[in-house]
Amino acid sequence: MLFGLLSAYFPPLNAEIYALAAPVIFPETWALHVGVMTGGLVVGKLSHFLAAAKGAEMYARRKDEKEETKTPPPPGSLREKLARWSKAMIDVLDQPRLGPLVMLASSGVGFPPLAVVTVAAGLKRTNVVVFLVVTTIGCLARFLVTSWLVVQGIQIGH
Repeated sequence: MLFGLLSAYFPPLNAEIYALAAPVIFPETWALHVGVMTGGLVVGKLSHFLAAAKGAEMYARRKDEKEETKTPPPPGSLREKLARWSKAMIDVLDQPRLGPLVMLASSGVGFPPLAVVTVAAGLKRTNVVVFLVVTTIGCLARFLVTSWLVVQGIQIGH
């Protein structure tokens, strides 16, 4: 669990590496270890989600109070492209059917990156239960399949 939690905060501690190593280190209980690690990762992602949601709430309050006008980034600039892409992702996460599919793709195959989707879902204030369920299913499936492929490779080698 600790490895998964730490990997949510420190990307070099990659959860996929744990999924690759678990069948070798824990040949009898690799699935349990992968499940527990996934739980830690999802808890870490949940904290990112909640922080983004809280930040969005505070920003909206402050923006309403100040009603400041900002000049938009110049068209065609990198900043403008990133802003447009981020808005499109956040808008998709708000859709009841497409949003969970984006979260499932992100957690199941890693694209779009789960770190980005987690923050975007929090900013959009996506339903936290939907986020938890979909992210857990996607991550658990990805890590179990990864570990299972290692097990198959080990069995072929013997």
